[in-house]
This record gives sequence, C-alpha cells and structure tokens, in this order.
Amino acid sequence: MDKLEKFFNEQHDAFDEEPKEGHLDRFEVRLGQIRTPKNSGQSGGLPFLKIAAAAVVLLLAANLFVYLLPQKTLTENQTASNGDMAETATFYTTRINSGMSQLKQLADKGIGSEAELAQIKMEMDEMDHLHQDLQKEYSENPNDERVINAMIEYYQTKLNIINTIKTDLENAKTIKNKSHETTKL
Repeated sequence: MDKLEKFFNEQHDAFDEEPKEGHLDRFEVRLGQIRTPKNSGQSGGLPFLKIAAAAVVLLLAANLFVYLLPQKTLTENQTASNGDMAETATFYTTRINSGMSQLKQLADKGIGSEAELAQIKMEMDEMDHLHQDLQKEYSENPNDERVINAMIEYYQTKLNIINTIKTDLENAKTIKNKSHETTKL
C-alpha cells in the first residue's frame, strides 16, 4: 500500500464529518458576491472603446494577411494610378475628419466625455502609425495591389470605427433621454 492510501485509511474519520451549520448559506453569499460586478460603473460607459479596439485588431490582422499572401501578377486593369489613389485618400480623409468633428460635437454636448474623446484620438493615432507604414510601402511599390487594398481597407475600417462610435453615442443619448423623461400628472 502506498503512502497516500495509508494516510486516507488512517484519517478516514476526519473525512466523514459534515459541514458546519450555515455552510450552504455562506456559500450562496459568496456566489452572489462573485456574480455581481464590483466595478459596474466603469465598464458601462465605454463599450464603444471595446468595439474600436476590436476593429483595430481586425484591421491589423487583415493587413498581416494581405502582406503574407503571395504577390499576384498585376494586369493593366488591376493597377491603380497614383491619381486614383490620391482621390480615394482624399475622399476617406474628408469623411474621417468629418466623423471626428461630429464626435467632438457630441462630446461638447455632454454625450461622452473629453476623456473618452481623447482615448478615441489616441486609438486613431495608433492606427495612423500603421497608415504611415503603408504610405512608405506604397511609395516604394505604387502598383502593388496588396498595398493599395491594405490602404483602402485602412480608410474603410477607420471610418467604420468612427461611425460605430458615433452611433453608439447617439444611442446612449437616446436611452439617457428616455430614462430621464418625467411625466407630470
């Protein structure tokens, strides 16, 4: 017989004792404490930041995928001219700047806070570092379809993030207004 079995046989009586009175009540109280979030006020106000962070991760993963694909031979129809790329960049940049100014206006109206807006700007600055790398790659290989697609995807993702955050803030405003309405009798 090994030492563990011998120990259990010797201590058999100690294992047969019942839990003390109130054990289940104490157990249920502890379960209730675990299930209720302690910081419910902090996590409720920033769901759009979680969405923005997830979108940034998706953008980075998509760009990594684009760079790892084997390069295809480009035909005349597949290559984009510098003028077309500049026009696309201008279009998206204008819409992105407009969206950021709308977010600023919402923050000025008290929907969201300046701290949240600063967090969004910081996330967007991180995305801009990726864009700078893409621009360098584009200047070296202006006819590389993967780089062009990655740049367009960058603009689309950034615009989608801004629009999602704006929609979330507007929905929060609507919910806040509905919950604060009072009826006079």
